[in-house]
Amino acid sequence: MSKILVVDDDIVLCELLQEVLEEEGYDVHCAHCGKTGLAYLQEQPVDLVLLDVMLPHIDGMQMARRICQRFATPIIMLTALGDEASLLDGLQAGADHYMAKPFNVPELLARIKSTMRRVGLEKQRGSNVSTDMDITEQLRRIPLTGTESELLEYLVKHNGIVVSKAELQKAVLKKELSPFDRNLDMHISNIRRKIVQSGLPKQHIKTVRGKGYSFLEVVGF
Repeated sequence: MSKILVVDDDIVLCELLQEVLEEEGYDVHCAHCGKTGLAYLQEQPVDLVLLDVMLPHIDGMQMARRICQRFATPIIMLTALGDEASLLDGLQAGADHYMAKPFNVPELLARIKSTMRRVGLEKQRGSNVSTDMDITEQLRRIPLTGTESELLEYLVKHNGIVVSKAELQKAVLKKELSPFDRNLDMHISNIRRKIVQSGLPKQHIKTVRGKGYSFLEVVGF
């Protein structure tokens, strides 16, 4: 039975989600703040996190980043913040999906099933990858655009080193970074999505808040 952690300070919504998800056959636990949610993750293995953004103590964006730093657990964000900037922030924080409230329950269930299926395939493909094919060869087989390939190649060359957004923007996109330009962030999100679709873990590209991005050659599921 797959286990889902719901982290939301709306107790009524948590009860509704728990009832709906348990009817679908999931084992569900609810937490009402980021602090207790992270504490639960430290103690219990979880297959998926449904995460609100507006949380007391530790907000959803901070929690998503901490989850991605410590675990390989997929995240679906549920939030009242439905603008494009918030969507990008959520994806950059590590969310696999971002759904604005009020959301459609059948759509949420479909996204949960899709995410669970993808994670299962990701683990299966990862275990079946030939040991004589290194990560760079696997990355070359991903269907990236020219710009995406150049960005990923630059990060791979700096394996384990945090590359600033300004450096990436200038070296690859050939222009200076401006405060409201999200073009680079969108490219990185697309690369992560394609990495996952190829059966590799998204943790190969790590977001370092306030600093930039880092490529990690070795990651764990």
